[in-house]
Amino acid sequence: MTSRARRITLGAQGCGGSEQEGPIGVFAAEVDGCPGDGYVAVRVAGDVDTGTRAALTDALERALAVGSRSVLVDLTGVQYFAAAGVHCVERAVGALEARGGAAHVVCPQPGAAWRVVSLLGLQRQWLVHQDLEAAVAGCISRQ
Repeated sequence: MTSRARRITLGAQGCGGSEQEGPIGVFAAEVDGCPGDGYVAVRVAGDVDTGTRAALTDALERALAVGSRSVLVDLTGVQYFAAAGVHCVERAVGALEARGGAAHVVCPQPGAAWRVVSLLGLQRQWLVHQDLEAAVAGCISRQ
């Protein structure tokens, strides 16, 4: 693929994800889960910036549309986390809280996403977990 090519894939359960290659690096967002699981997971990897904001917004909106009370946003694979990504996650957190739900954000330290989250003090506003297991436990405990 060229540096500006885009590939979108759909998962077997219709949740799916998208992958983009941009001038800097690769971005991927995958939505997984169904309401019976108790939560929906959005796994994000690569560079999150203005060029990938639309794909991240789409993934988060699809996760919200499932209707689960909890959404797990896994930022473990993020290499670069710009303000555009913060805004996308903040909107999802707000939408979930407005309907009585919660977003559990996996943001391990050290890491690109953690640097931004900690600089902005978002770990005091969001439910931030250092690892996937803790986030899953947080999602399940809210059922």
